[in-house]
Amino acid sequence: MANKARFKFDETKFRPKQREAALMLVEREFAPKEERKSLQQIADELGMSRMGLYKWDKHDPNFIAYKNYLASEVMDSHLSLVYSKLIEVIEKDGNTKGIELFLKRIGDLDTKSEISLTDNRGEESFEDRKTALLERLGQGATGSEE
Repeated sequence: MANKARFKFDETKFRPKQREAALMLVEREFAPKEERKSLQQIADELGMSRMGLYKWDKHDPNFIAYKNYLASEVMDSHLSLVYSKLIEVIEKDGNTKGIELFLKRIGDLDTKSEISLTDNRGEESFEDRKTALLERLGQGATGSEE
């Protein structure tokens, strides 16, 4: 089930018919092309203008976030199918991309890398470090051979 907090919508700010409109728009996106309702048909069913529906769909961040949440819910309902297809590809081809996706999903492959740098030189000045380096190179503090 999709995490509502991730989508950051506020249900208290919904206008009348926004829930129904969002659901209808999501259903439209997942329907086969030949079965999709037009935006005008959806607007007519809701008793509103197509332009009003368009404005919600393209310019209302709260509505868009809710619609994305609903779409995520639909996708979650297909998760077992996606996993089964992923396993089929891995078994059939030994597909490395499929294996990578699977390992990322179960948390065994992390794409994040962390580099930690520690400065152990303390408060030594540049001149002191330069002198020490030149001495290790056998050139003395002046930079000339002795």
